[in-house]
Amino acid sequence: MAREVQVEGVVLRRWYAGEYDKWVSLLTPESGKLRLRVRGGRKPKSRMGMLTEPLSHIKARVIEGREQRLLVQPQLVRSYVNVRLDLERLTIALALGETLDRWLPEEHPEPEVYAVLVDALGSLESGALPAGVAAWAIWRWLAVLGYAPEVGQCARCGAGGGDGGVIVGGQLWCARCAPRDNGVPLSSRAVERLQECLQGEPLEARPDEAQMLLRAGLRYAEDALESPLRWLEFWERLSALRESG
Repeated sequence: MAREVQVEGVVLRRWYAGEYDKWVSLLTPESGKLRLRVRGGRKPKSRMGMLTEPLSHIKARVIEGREQRLLVQPQLVRSYVNVRLDLERLTIALALGETLDRWLPEEHPEPEVYAVLVDALGSLESGALPAGVAAWAIWRWLAVLGYAPEVGQCARCGAGGGDGGVIVGGQLWCARCAPRDNGVPLSSRAVERLQECLQGEPLEARPDEAQMLLRAGLRYAEDALESPLRWLEFWERLSALRESG
């Protein structure tokens, strides 16, 4: 007999199966990331299909069969309308979802990772600086998952981070000691903001600091998790187009 459970979570990604079905990757606080089939999710005007698109925060029943899990009777908790209406915010939100889908194994609960995602989406919905939200989320996830770098002092000479530096190999190097053409340079204020972020505090950064921290976070994550994140270049192009009018 199939077992049924009630879940709540955020859709990270979806892909198609057959003519009318689709699969979704749903992040939940209690069960972690779940791979679920949505029958009829591709039919025209399907309510199931609309409610199981990426970024939808839903409640649903999951029917656990022998070979797959089915998602049924989804109910919308939050849809993040303002995020969907702004291309830059939508790009950041979708990228954060795809990042977690790439990083997290299936069925491994990470309640704090889930909480950070929900907070990040809520901040984007409320109008917070997109680069700041993304930088905060990336660094908080790295800290929660055990990949936080040591940024208190230079790994080579012991100098403090008051003059800024470069994160290389999971450690902070001062500008004098850092290898050339390696890592992303951070100003002294950016290092301070990064320390606060890694300690769980909200990120309050200027636009230039936020972009610096986001770029550094993505480059660091690629090395630490050996998982390239390709969306930074697209986001930077989009930002440049918006600034140029």
